[in-house]
Amino acid sequence: MSTIPILVLRLEGVLQSWGERSKWDYRDSASLPTKSGIVGLLGCASGLERDDIRLAEWNQKLHVAVRADRQGTELMDFHTVQSLQLMTAQGTMRNKKGEYGTLVTHRTYIQDACYTVFVQGEENLLMRLKESLQKPKWPIFLGRKSCVPSRPVLEGITREYSSLLEAAEKLPLAAGCQTRDCLVEWESIDGGMGLERQDVNCGGRSFHTRLVSRKIIHKEAAVDVSE
Repeated sequence: MSTIPILVLRLEGVLQSWGERSKWDYRDSASLPTKSGIVGLLGCASGLERDDIRLAEWNQKLHVAVRADRQGTELMDFHTVQSLQLMTAQGTMRNKKGEYGTLVTHRTYIQDACYTVFVQGEENLLMRLKESLQKPKWPIFLGRKSCVPSRPVLEGITREYSSLLEAAEKLPLAAGCQTRDCLVEWESIDGGMGLERQDVNCGGRSFHTRLVSRKIIHKEAAVDVSE
């Protein structure tokens, strides 16, 4: 079976947050990075504005798999927001006219996680994305702008595997991640049945669903041969 080019990223940081169903004053984080978040990260490295049509095109042209090398733990953070115009879901004012209103918001983060991301697409596009990640035009963040990666996200491009799933199963774990069972999620290019994720950005704030499959794989920790 012939192999394909796959761009490999390592997403590791103190905090990450990958909102998938955030509404109003509750801001969630999915347990695995979203496709729109991954494409957004690539867009930051490439210097693309949020409404750039190329981001919607990349969501269609690129296919991704994610492996949780270290799943991390959930953290809920509480914020207060003040404004002269705080609206309810019904469109009415939360506060009196001319007075500041205060709203408590809930934001979910994932602590100390490490994900390996596999991106499949046309080789010319993957090469351009690799160059952008080597010299990013804008700062890269892990879902939210406050979530800074603790290491460069680019691992490189591999041509050793025939599919996203094979790459996720065979590529070694990130350094420092111990022997464990890892959750893997991959996108089916040919369609079929699977788990729905509403994380394909079609431009602006419009999102479509995609079908993914998930499985648990057993990985051995990387052996340190430096000593």
